[in-house]
Amino acid sequence: METIAKTSYILSFAADATPVTTVDSGSDIVVETYDCFKNVLQTPSKGVYAKYDELNPATGPIAVAGAEPGDTIKVTVKKFELDPVGTFYVTPTDFLKNCATEPEVKRINVQDGRVHLDEKRSFPVKPMIGVIGVSPAEGAVSTVRPGTHGGNLDCKEITEGASVYLPVGVAGGNLALGDFHALMGDGELAACGVEIGGRVQLHVELIKGVSVQTPVVEDEQAFYVLSSAKGLDEACEHAVAASVAFLQPRMPDVPANDIVMLVGLLADMRVSQMVNPLRTAKVVLPKTAFPVTF
Repeated sequence: METIAKTSYILSFAADATPVTTVDSGSDIVVETYDCFKNVLQTPSKGVYAKYDELNPATGPIAVAGAEPGDTIKVTVKKFELDPVGTFYVTPTDFLKNCATEPEVKRINVQDGRVHLDEKRSFPVKPMIGVIGVSPAEGAVSTVRPGTHGGNLDCKEITEGASVYLPVGVAGGNLALGDFHALMGDGELAACGVEIGGRVQLHVELIKGVSVQTPVVEDEQAFYVLSSAKGLDEACEHAVAASVAFLQPRMPDVPANDIVMLVGLLADMRVSQMVNPLRTAKVVLPKTAFPVTF
């Protein structure tokens, strides 16, 4: 099984990126990553982290043989192996400017399946991938930003057992990923989760001739249609429209207005993150209500 080392990474998803390796559809691979700070914050401290142009190194790019625009790359998360210590950077953000008194780096042990905030408080590990995406059709997008190509989605459902569907923008697709979290809530309200490096085993597939408007995540319970925009209102509107567009070809016998009605009655709107340059919303389509396949 091929391992892609964390030393091969990008800081932007670019249409003209050169892949570090090419894998066949159906391959299992292991991807090693730095944490979102490139493992720079190794000791507890008080102070400001200033290297924002180096945030979110994403390991890759990884080309998928035969991938062309109009196809979809499906990435299934099989198993995480996290580093033993993670980092939480508390800083006065838009949400915390009246809460956090000063910047502070906290180092957090992640052992025995639990996140240990201190000797008295620990919580179950819930690992997830914060950044996963492919090259856009043109230009370049920082790994700090989310978009239709994927990127910094910070969707906590991208965890073991889940699959991510990404629209191919250029030949090979150029998959890259990083920004693992040992634990993080919806919204990423404190500007980060327990940021951590590690390794993840993935299964990569190419779906020919099928594409999506925006990233879609699937687990046993639901499909999650994600959309990002400058404002949360716009992100929510786009996510709803993309959800209807996702369902229509998969429910051909259901009138368009009825699909809209079903989305209104049975789907849920959630927020993946509120702290990146673009906000990310997700519409949850439970499989009990929407028995569709990709």
